[in-house]
Amino acid sequence: MERAAQAIDLLDLFSSAEAIDALPITVTRLAELVADDAHDFRDIAEVVSMDQSLTALLLRRANSVAMGGRTQITTVRDAAMRLGTGALLSMALASSVHNRMGGALPAYGLSAGELWKQSVSASLSTDVLRMKAKVTVPPEASTAALLHDFGKVVLSTHFGAQVLTMLEQAASSDGMDLLSAERAVFGVDHADIGGVVAQRWKLPHTIVDAIIHHHDIDPGMTPTVAAVSVAHAMVADVLHGQDDAPSAEDAPPAEDVAASHGVLLQALGIDPAGYPALLEAARARYVLMADKFGVD
Repeated sequence: MERAAQAIDLLDLFSSAEAIDALPITVTRLAELVADDAHDFRDIAEVVSMDQSLTALLLRRANSVAMGGRTQITTVRDAAMRLGTGALLSMALASSVHNRMGGALPAYGLSAGELWKQSVSASLSTDVLRMKAKVTVPPEASTAALLHDFGKVVLSTHFGAQVLTMLEQAASSDGMDLLSAERAVFGVDHADIGGVVAQRWKLPHTIVDAIIHHHDIDPGMTPTVAAVSVAHAMVADVLHGQDDAPSAEDAPPAEDVAASHGVLLQALGIDPAGYPALLEAARARYVLMADKFGVD
């Protein structure tokens, strides 16, 4: 595996990550506003209203039956208030990255659509963690969770089948998990690459940091990073029993999440013993909201 890592041109890989098409300026500006504690719904409405297709999308989703509103929403400001700024940003971003994250990733054992399901599950689980946490988790955390595995797309696109086969072999024959195999074969992992893409997209540093550290478990992490790390770990459990549930091979076994990430739950002010109820809330939110993100 050392020879494989030496054969990888990291500069070329990072250049590939930085070459990813930029996000629409509307989405980038919206992310900046949501991450600003002093943001105003009027500013958010003004930015979104400049994009007619995005405006129509958000109004349609704010008025969906699933949102439970009886009053017809006709303005972006009202849509932001009904959806919440975190969900608004995630849905806006989803309209730009859905197709990029919808393909099959054989090296990760993911068929078409599975990575997107995992990403949406993580984002919606982060919403629940934000609501249950006793500390303030910024609204952009849900967007960070939606993008946390985007680096897998870059790695799968950049490298040919031969190198990706080496990744599979490292994971199986050397007894590594996929994250360790990435580091052995590429010299970096998908979290690092995802962070490069998020920086390229000029997303707030809170989102960049959460993407880079979503596999870490450290009680000193920021609430955003802690929430995304826990949400990532919950993916397999949230999707268990759902139709066409993806394998989520690199996520910890569902029954271990409370133990493996208990220190992060405590840092968020959530009792690890209450994890089953937290999980049920995350599953319910996924059932309610997944189709709003284009999950079939």
